[in-house]
Parts: sequence; structure tokens; C-alpha cells
Amino acid sequence: MRLKTTRNAAETARVLLPKLLQKYFKAGRKAAKGETSPKKLHGFRFATKQFRYSLELFRPLYGPSLERKLSALSGLQGVLGKLSDYHSVRTLIKGDKALEQKLDRATGKKLKEFREQWAAFDTEGQLERWKAYLARGK
Repeated sequence: MRLKTTRNAAETARVLLPKLLQKYFKAGRKAAKGETSPKKLHGFRFATKQFRYSLELFRPLYGPSLERKLSALSGLQGVLGKLSDYHSVRTLIKGDKALEQKLDRATGKKLKEFREQWAAFDTEGQLERWKAYLARGK
């Protein structure tokens, strides 16, 4: 996405952030459904980081009300990070059935936690509330 240098920060935020938001929710809904590969979850983790950090750049425009939203994104990022860690550990313990079973259970719990966090994040009407919030700034 190309930014126009004629826009100030507030105008840029109002144009850019809703577009990033739309892509983020679409990716999140896809990641939270059904069987998702570790690679796809890692991709969504990266999308979460990108979206969160983009919001943080515009923190002065939104003020303290943005903190709760950033906290929710940070929570999602954390659980996705654990899932990525578990996937990395799997390659190190290959062949140890007992450890693999423990890791499978931990991964299943963390995946369930991710889906629950996403469901809490993406409640009915949440996308529209986010859009309205990002469009208005402070």
C-alpha cells in the first residue's frame, strides 16, 4: 500500500488502519477455523504483530483508549508465539514418544486457548466497532 505524502498522520491513520483491520480480521477468522497448519498460524502471528505495531505507531492519535485494544492483540500474539514455540520444539524431540504426547496435549490446549481468545476478540459487531473507532481517532 502506497502512502500519500500529502496526508498528515491523522488522515493516514483514518485511511490506512481500516484497510489493515479488514485484512487482519479476515486472516484471524481463517486462522481460528478448523485445522490450521503451524505455518499458517505462524503467518497469522506475524499479521498480529504487524497490525499491533501499526496501531502503536498511531498511539498519540488515539490516546489511552487504544491500550485495551493493544492488550487484546498482545494476548493473541502471546498465545500464537507459544504455538510457534511448540512447533519448533517438536523438531528437537522427534522420536521421544512420551515428550511428543505431552507436547501434543500442550499444543491442543494452546490451540483451544487461541480459538477462545479469538472468539472473545471477534464478537458480534466487533469489526464494525473497530472500523468506527479507527475512523474517528481521538
